[in-house]
Amino acid sequence: MASSSETGPTSNSLLLDSQSFREAMSRIAAAVHIVSTDGAGGRAGGTVSAACSVSDDPASILICLNRQSRIHAAVLKNRCFCLNTLADDHQAISEVFAGKESADMSDRFAHGSWTDLATGCPALDRARLSVDCEVFSVSEVGTHSIIVGTVVDLRMTDPGKSLIYVRRGYKSLDT
Repeated sequence: MASSSETGPTSNSLLLDSQSFREAMSRIAAAVHIVSTDGAGGRAGGTVSAACSVSDDPASILICLNRQSRIHAAVLKNRCFCLNTLADDHQAISEVFAGKESADMSDRFAHGSWTDLATGCPALDRARLSVDCEVFSVSEVGTHSIIVGTVVDLRMTDPGKSLIYVRRGYKSLDT
């Protein structure tokens, strides 16, 4: 068995601890989204970057939410969510929904214009993409829940620049 020095450079290796892991993950560029929900659990929303497609049959996506976040309980109680992919000029609304301003949940939706889709979840009118879902399954991993949603409605805008987050900063990308 070869030693690590024989298999490649190790000068940039980091010990696996929470801080090192967060630094490593900050180097993965990700689209910025607002997850929104409405129903018996209340109207809520939060900024997320952990989202992706799962299948096209049935059409489904997944989101990852911290179980301590305010939106987590609302999504589980409402059994629906809308994933809104932000345009590159949505940095300010991303910050509001990330809780970096002291806006309470109802005040967050005063930013931007919103239209309810099939589930009743609010969709940001100028989002690049809004995917309206019913919750299909929930799995817990560490501090987060992986929530898979079955797509019931979607809306897309014309191609343009989307908001991306990488190395703890915003960028834009033609999408």
